[in-house]
Amino acid sequence: MADHIDSDNWVSDRSTPIIKMVHFSFIPHYVLFSSTAMFLMSGNRYLCVARRYSDADQLFTRSPSSYCQPAEPCWPSPQEWQSFNMSVKGRLISVQPEGTPCYTEGPTSPACVAIVGNWTNPYWRSAQPGAMQDPIWEEDDEGNSCFNSMQPCAQGRVPPYAVAVQEVADISSALSFAIQYNIRVVIKTSGHELQGRSTAAGALLIWMYNYKDIQVIENYIACSGDRSVPAVNVTGGAAWGEVYAAVAPKYGVVGGSARTVAACGGYTLGGGHSYMSPAYGLAVDNVLAFSAVLANGTFVIASACSHPDLFWALRGGGGGTFAVITSAVYLLHPTPAEGVTGYYASIALLRNTTSVSLLLDGFLSATPNLLSPNQTGGVWGGYFFLGMSTFTAIFVYNGTLPAAQASLLPLQEFMASNPTDFLVSASQFFPAASMNDWHNIIDTGDPTGTPLTVGSRLVPLSACTDSAQRAIAVTAITALAAQVTVEGNLVAGGAVAAFDRASTHTSVTPAWRDAVWHVTFGGTCNLTCSIDETLAVFYEVADLSGMIRAAFPDSGAYWSESDYNEPDWQQSFWGSTNYIRLQHIKQQYDPQGIFECHHCVTLPD
Repeated sequence: MADHIDSDNWVSDRSTPIIKMVHFSFIPHYVLFSSTAMFLMSGNRYLCVARRYSDADQLFTRSPSSYCQPAEPCWPSPQEWQSFNMSVKGRLISVQPEGTPCYTEGPTSPACVAIVGNWTNPYWRSAQPGAMQDPIWEEDDEGNSCFNSMQPCAQGRVPPYAVAVQEVADISSALSFAIQYNIRVVIKTSGHELQGRSTAAGALLIWMYNYKDIQVIENYIACSGDRSVPAVNVTGGAAWGEVYAAVAPKYGVVGGSARTVAACGGYTLGGGHSYMSPAYGLAVDNVLAFSAVLANGTFVIASACSHPDLFWALRGGGGGTFAVITSAVYLLHPTPAEGVTGYYASIALLRNTTSVSLLLDGFLSATPNLLSPNQTGGVWGGYFFLGMSTFTAIFVYNGTLPAAQASLLPLQEFMASNPTDFLVSASQFFPAASMNDWHNIIDTGDPTGTPLTVGSRLVPLSACTDSAQRAIAVTAITALAAQVTVEGNLVAGGAVAAFDRASTHTSVTPAWRDAVWHVTFGGTCNLTCSIDETLAVFYEVADLSGMIRAAFPDSGAYWSESDYNEPDWQQSFWGSTNYIRLQHIKQQYDPQGIFECHHCVTLPD
């Protein structure tokens, strides 16, 4: 069956280089002109073939669950589940892994053919209560799932029941039932989650996907005495693509690049970076209010003037931790009258390591000017992809073509002055009416459905301005690029650096305010990998994460796109001062610890 479902082909001969089909959306969420790109990965440390570790089984090892499980006497009876279903107006769903029909009805059945055809479709996966965008989190600690033809079909980490939320009361009822029977609670909208925080074996899933509404408010006032601003109110099931369409063409809003990412979920609650961030800040910098259901079932509005401590915690403290978010209000940004300017470049690196290092040194040196609106009136955002032989960039500038060309000229001249290292095969500016239109031009899809794990680090401004720190950065990122394709996210600096440097309003790590790049990389395995092979990929990514972490020990990492094994994660994601405050806020709003997830804020000891 997996031969049908697995749409990616991986060469498994360990003695040869590997041609790795990488969806850009997997590193983590971006697609550049086509849905797939091919990289030749060679050497001893490619990430799609695993080496075994003697301690590999320790990666997912957890203490025995303190929650009631389906096979235990404490589990609700069918009659109790039916009574609960009536209390939520028939919205309780018995959930099966999305691949189940391929086992129960056969691989040629119409149901299985439809599953196979949609396996990498993120819209389809979002609409399945049992599916994660990354199917590795549907698999349990023993490797049981319903997508690996080498194993029998099993429930794995997929929750057996879900409440398909359509009104706030559904959330309160689900929480009350889960507490009564000591059942774990998880929250999911679209399933874009790289740490498995939105699913758990034996849990009750609060599924927000169908709870959708988007309203543009021309004159929004969050608190008495505030000036009115244009805003958009987005409920818990809405996806960013739906929000972008609702506010265009008059406005833009800071959100995710992948259109199927939920606009009120872990993306925003973890901070939310964007190609628009250098111009307008992180997603949490743009949130004016949240509405939420607390662990005790109470509905609250959190803003600067209502539950301000909870508001602070929700602006970067992580999803699935403090409450179930039912809506968020975002500041809207008028579309620039003169439009924006996109830029695409493809450059061959002719001398491998030497050229990579030279490129990084020049790019780091130029980055502060790219993020400074004082130079040409605008700032650059976007993404680049770096390997040993190629560099590809896709950027956007919130200003006119002449200003964009002037801003990028020094970097272009640097490339042209080193012909023995760089062969520029493409260098193209192109106009777009808005940031969203630029996004439409460069983004042709968001394929998911392949197991993935990632690592990341925030690169600080000092790596650009201090020659010694820049040399360390160049050495570390060059070494990383020798082993895996590096994605550089130009999503910090500018407005991100200018906002809330004292962590007065947001709880993200202060490292975001000092950063210029967010560097990410990924490792993946095919759908028939054994648990040992999957674990080994996690360890490979952990090793590479350690290498880039050592180069920037005083920086941090992005909660939503971090190494699963991130050491000292409290410091990396929030900083010690913020984390202590977050713990006390969790104690106030979730004293029983109803909301819990991997590397999420815990109750104080």
